[in-house]
Amino acid sequence: MAETMNQNYLYVGSLITSVIGAALLLFGDFAGWYWWDQYVEVTVWIGIYLDFSPSNLLVTPILLVAVALLAFCAYVSYLGLMDNLEDSFSRFGIFAAIAAIGIQLGVFMIFALINIIEDNAWWPDVGFYGGVIGGALTLTFLYLSNQQKTSFK
Repeated sequence: MAETMNQNYLYVGSLITSVIGAALLLFGDFAGWYWWDQYVEVTVWIGIYLDFSPSNLLVTPILLVAVALLAFCAYVSYLGLMDNLEDSFSRFGIFAAIAAIGIQLGVFMIFALINIIEDNAWWPDVGFYGGVIGGALTLTFLYLSNQQKTSFK
């Protein structure tokens, strides 16, 4: 009984962090940059937008994959709360959280490298922080619940 109760807390934590991480990634700005010269100043944000700028045409589908992976982690957490979760499916949730974090870090590293080369002022934004921190906490909770499940067998 006690091990089920602890697993439920871990699944609740995983569900909350994956939903919040996916929502912040979906609705928040991922990163931005600022460029200026003597004639013009430009501030641009990237994220999941429905406009047709070249940067967002490349970034939006990639970040939507990360949102889908975090949503899958939320589904795995929900199944864990309902006690309908198989061990192999639990591992898929862990791999999905790792993939979501990897996608976000990869997109951000490319973004940062381009802006360092171009000598622009740039910053990560709420979508990046929310997605990566939410994915990392989701990964931690799913991993701990999986470890706890295997230790009580």
